[in-house]
Amino acid sequence: MIKGQQQNNRGIGLVIISMSVFAVQDVIIKLLSEDVSLFQILFYRSLLGVLLILGFQTLMGQSIRLWTAYPGLSLYRGVAFFFGYATFYFAQSKVPIANATVLFMVSPFLITILSVVVFGSSVGVRRWVAMLVGFSGVIFIARPETGEFNWVYLLPLLVAVLYTTSILIAKKTADKDTVYQQIIVMYLVTTVLSGLMGLFFGDGSLASLGINGIEFLSHPWQFDSSALNFYLVLVTGIGTTGFLLLHGAYRIADPAVISPYEYSGLATVLILSFMIFGDVPSTFEAIGMALIVGAGVYLFYRERIQGQAAAAEATLR
Repeated sequence: MIKGQQQNNRGIGLVIISMSVFAVQDVIIKLLSEDVSLFQILFYRSLLGVLLILGFQTLMGQSIRLWTAYPGLSLYRGVAFFFGYATFYFAQSKVPIANATVLFMVSPFLITILSVVVFGSSVGVRRWVAMLVGFSGVIFIARPETGEFNWVYLLPLLVAVLYTTSILIAKKTADKDTVYQQIIVMYLVTTVLSGLMGLFFGDGSLASLGINGIEFLSHPWQFDSSALNFYLVLVTGIGTTGFLLLHGAYRIADPAVISPYEYSGLATVLILSFMIFGDVPSTFEAIGMALIVGAGVYLFYRERIQGQAAAAEATLR
């Protein structure tokens, strides 16, 4: 019992650190959005991420597998990852990072709902109420005091849907594919897709379409800036480190115990957003964040005491 508690405490610490690491990554990406193409960031992040994971496996003496026993499902998961994170990073370039982050945190609600449909899980009245409360928080964030709906706030919700299907596929393929296989295939698909975007639009030709607001997508790719290359490598290293820390936490600790601590990342995001961008949530946005986080933590709590693990088996990253 003591050993299990110690592992859970270590897992909690790793989760909190990893969420802070991801928050730093998101801030850097938002800063880069003014000068760098989103697709170039994804290309570097995914390609170098594969190399870092392969290096980690080699260092740990683990066998390396570059293919998957579920090519169709893994291909879909890679495509969902590419479009999901491209959409998320684009959204956070247009709205405060904290808003985009907390809207993405509806993922556990969607995972729980789909687990009912796909796996036949049972969900009680209290958890349904918690999810309704959480979804109501979306309304507070997406409709600020001005009463004007901002369509960009729908994008993190779309990301949450794509992420949810990705998690269900990860659960399905986990019997034959290791987590490293899953991530490597996902990153490789993202490398190919973002590379194709660079091949066709890396010259900045998207800008000629004259579509307002897509500057982050239309920047021409740059290769001759040592400072830019440094930041792209830095983003990759930070993101991969965050993944390894989070994966390590779920390896050594009980997912139902440590999952709620993933919401700790919102605090880091809020602090960094204020320090760097001067973002301060409005009253309505703060209420929405509290509703989503509170409902999410309660959902994890209920699943733990009910001995179920729909949302708790999934990470928010």
